Amino acid sequence: MGPGTMTQATSRSDWRLLHGVAFVLCMACSLLVPAFRRWPWAWLVPFLVYLFLVACLPGLRSTMCWFRLGRISVASVGATVGLMALTTLALVIFQSTVRPDVRSYGAALQLHAFGGVVTAGVVFAVVNATLEELVFRGVLFDAVQSQWGASVTVVATALLFGVGHVRGYPSGALGAFFATLFGLVLGTLRLWTGGLALPIVAHMGADATIYAILVNSGALRDFGSGLAEANALIRDG
Repeated sequence: MGPGTMTQATSRSDWRLLHGVAFVLCMACSLLVPAFRRWPWAWLVPFLVYLFLVACLPGLRSTMCWFRLGRISVASVGATVGLMALTTLALVIFQSTVRPDVRSYGAALQLHAFGGVVTAGVVFAVVNATLEELVFRGVLFDAVQSQWGASVTVVATALLFGVGHVRGYPSGALGAFFATLFGLVLGTLRLWTGGLALPIVAHMGADATIYAILVNSGALRDFGSGLAEANALIRDG
């Protein structure tokens, strides 16, 4: 590899790092606006601004290489389904044993604006999982990997994922720990498949389970009565 090629490779890796820096700055600025601190704006607004910067700056546009679906195989799909099953089981066990106070989630999410209980659940699971994976296993993953390699990237993005879920479900230090473990597995899946498709699907499974738990526990009051009526119809039928 000649000096010119090395310089070009270094420049490209630096631009890939700038993708992550640009997104972090966009998120920091958006969080200064109180209206953008709610879901889904907390993720959607900085991501859209980041995409605008990518479209405007040739250096960013030519080095946007993180958006890949990845390799889909029987083994990877089986692993994803197994991960979804284990995640669902862990969340249900946590809710049934710890029984955390989930009343604050209804005000934070405001999902009634997206329609009925099923429609809102689909919107939440798809949008939240997709946005978070585009950020953590997409933009940030590629930015870190461009400088420090695969192992550091999986750990670093998992830690960031955990910190980002301190106020998620489960919340607090325990929730951040669980999210970090989940992030480690999602990062490994991202490395294995070389893309975002299956990590997004696995994340959707976790978010769908969380949504069902919140509805069933009455945290989403607008849907609670409707779910109770549906359950009663099923029992009586």
